[in-house]
Amino acid sequence: MSDPSQAASAATLGIASQSRWLLPNGFDSLELPPDQRTLPDSVAELTYPQFSLRPGLEVYTFDAKIRSPVNLTYEVLSGEPYLWLALNISGSSSYVHDGGLEGEIVPASSHFAMLRDPLSTFHYVGGHHRVSGMAVTPARLDEMLQGELPERFISAFVTGAFDPSIRSSSPTQAMRTIAAQIARNPYEGPMEAVFLEGKAFEMLAECLSVFHHEAPPNPGARARRHAFAAREIMLADPARPPRIEDVASEVGVSQRRLNEVFQEVFGASPLQCLVRWRLDLARQWLRSGDLSVKQVAHRLGYAHASNFSLAFARCFGHPPTGAPDARTPAD
Repeated sequence: MSDPSQAASAATLGIASQSRWLLPNGFDSLELPPDQRTLPDSVAELTYPQFSLRPGLEVYTFDAKIRSPVNLTYEVLSGEPYLWLALNISGSSSYVHDGGLEGEIVPASSHFAMLRDPLSTFHYVGGHHRVSGMAVTPARLDEMLQGELPERFISAFVTGAFDPSIRSSSPTQAMRTIAAQIARNPYEGPMEAVFLEGKAFEMLAECLSVFHHEAPPNPGARARRHAFAAREIMLADPARPPRIEDVASEVGVSQRRLNEVFQEVFGASPLQCLVRWRLDLARQWLRSGDLSVKQVAHRLGYAHASNFSLAFARCFGHPPTGAPDARTPAD
């Protein structure tokens, strides 16, 4: 997605968007004047060329040498759903999408996302991150397919009757080749647009083929209700979470079925989700600046703050930071 200063020029071509960055200490790029919001070199050396080919279609590359952990948030301004395809060549990161989707991005992985909500946040740790990908709106995709909808899930996206999802897979050799060709685009001017639009068609064809065969069906409404009801029960008291078998009983399903529902809806087991959700809560509390690490650890039921710090660093790639103990209010 583009910087705010580029959003206007992307309004007629590509998909209009804006971005912001946030450091672990809570410093937000929105606190700076618009002309000073470039990510500091001390944090990252970043290039993010986007090629707006037609209204609702863009191809991009992302190349960042991250020196210090940073969150990058992208907001789509068009108000339309969008299909996002990407091949992560190198670097590990994690994402949280406003629609309740989250996950990990590992080196040499491809991703297929059908999204409706405008905000996505990526957490980057130190390393060299390289990505090539594309984004397309339903109307533009319908035009690219010339009205032919090869699969049911693509028909649902084009008509707007889809459940947001993000799916991951190992990239095929064809995907790797296409991503490398996008990154090494040899043309300028009009021929650049011709070349990259061709690559967008190639990437779309390859990804639709791969993810049609590998992706599980979207979970049904009942499965989603069970999953989110269980989530509410599990997080009612983060310091003393209930046993998984008790959660299943309260929701009205077997423990085996609850595990299946969590895999369908969240892509992980109930225990894995609980660990991540509790640490996400911890991150929110620490960002407020009102609580110390010890207080947050206590609120999550950790007997020792060091155990909490270790779990936090393992999840987010950096240790937790909060208000100094002398300044923190009583729980």
